[in-house]
Amino acid sequence: MKKNFAIIPLLMMMCLSSFAQTYNNMALIHSKNQSFMMGWTKEEAGTEWACFIGKHKVTFTYNLYMDSTLVTQKDYMELMGINPSAHQTGNLKLPVEKVSWYDAVLYCNARSKRDKLDTVYAYTSIIKKDTSVSGLAGLEYDIHKNGYRLPTNAEYEFTERNGNKGTYFFADTLQNIDSLGNLYAWSKFNSDFLTHEVALKKAHALGLYDIIGNVFEWCSDWEGPYSAEAQTDPVDVADGKTECGTRWIGSEKKMAKGGSYRTDIFGHMRINYHYKWPPATASPEIGFRCVATKK
Repeated sequence: MKKNFAIIPLLMMMCLSSFAQTYNNMALIHSKNQSFMMGWTKEEAGTEWACFIGKHKVTFTYNLYMDSTLVTQKDYMELMGINPSAHQTGNLKLPVEKVSWYDAVLYCNARSKRDKLDTVYAYTSIIKKDTSVSGLAGLEYDIHKNGYRLPTNAEYEFTERNGNKGTYFFADTLQNIDSLGNLYAWSKFNSDFLTHEVALKKAHALGLYDIIGNVFEWCSDWEGPYSAEAQTDPVDVADGKTECGTRWIGSEKKMAKGGSYRTDIFGHMRINYHYKWPPATASPEIGFRCVATKK
């Protein structure tokens, strides 16, 4: 029987090409078997940042891919068929915003399906409000699947920190924070209170653009107080119903990182800072980027 060995190199090239396209424009984060200290001590937090008290060790058992840029309006339109953004100028390289946490989740699943990866999120039905998704009934997710998803709070902080033990990834002291931060971020000091095309500012050391500023970025986790206990691969440690010791019912909140075009640098763009919104919120200040667990 005649064997066609010419097919083998062709198949190998096709497989390599498919892999390259799957995680295209993503940075590889070497997090496997790495640990860092997350959160603040009482001395570091003071009274203003009391919500972030609970310094604890976090360890990861996997490496991570992270989008080098925010998801753009072009990216979102191509997969979801709409552009919900409040900031529309005709430049589709602006970050997509005015997307709820649930909208971002559906985008992640759609992108996984396009690239023939396992979808991370499973649900039974979609709850719509106007053009935005306000809920996903029966939602479950597994961050160890290889599809696209939102980063956990710990993944985002580890990546932004990149071994830096300071308050900001771009500075070791508080001197000239605003001027240094403006090299990396669109903030209220230089944005004219508008979003801007992605990747115009200086990149983070890992090749990530707009990791601070431009728009807040949805994270996977519910808001809640930090534990002082060591954690491995943490996700949804809290239930979203507690803030600084105060309980609330019916308005659970998801975390968002990075600050926006409307915030300052000194407070909102600290590495270990996060804000929080109900997941149905669709704000002109909130966008997202995707990550994927590296198998």
